[in-house]
Amino acid sequence: MAGSNNRRSLRARQEGMSLIAMLILVVVLIFALVIAVRLTPVYLESMEVGSILNSMEQDSELQGASRTELRQTLQRYLQVNGIQRIGRDDIGFSDTAGGTLMVIEYEARVPLIFNLDAVAKFRKEAVVRQ
Repeated sequence: MAGSNNRRSLRARQEGMSLIAMLILVVVLIFALVIAVRLTPVYLESMEVGSILNSMEQDSELQGASRTELRQTLQRYLQVNGIQRIGRDDIGFSDTAGGTLMVIEYEARVPLIFNLDAVAKFRKEAVVRQ
C-alpha cells in the first residue's frame, strides 16, 4: 500500500509542463512572432511588385514600348507605391518571341534580433507584348 501511494503522488507531480519547458515554449513563440512581424511587410511588398508587373503586362498602351519607356514606367509605379528596395541594377530586360521580358530580381534584408538578419530573395517576371 505504501508503494501504491508513493506512485500516485509521483504521477501527480509529473502532470503538466515544467516551468523551464513553459519558458522555452514562450521564447520560441515570441521569436516566431518577431519573424512573422518583420517579414510580413517584405512579402507584401513582393506581392505589390508582382501586381505592378502584371498590370504593366496587361497595359495595351505599353505594347511596343522601348526598354527606356518600360523602365521609366516601372520606376514611376514603384515610386508611387513607395517601394524603395528595388534599384536600377535589379531590373533587367531581354527580348523574347512574344515581346520584351522584364525581370526584377532583388534581395530584402530585414534585421530580426540583435545581430540576426533575415534575407529574402525575390524574382518577378512579366512579358510586355510587341
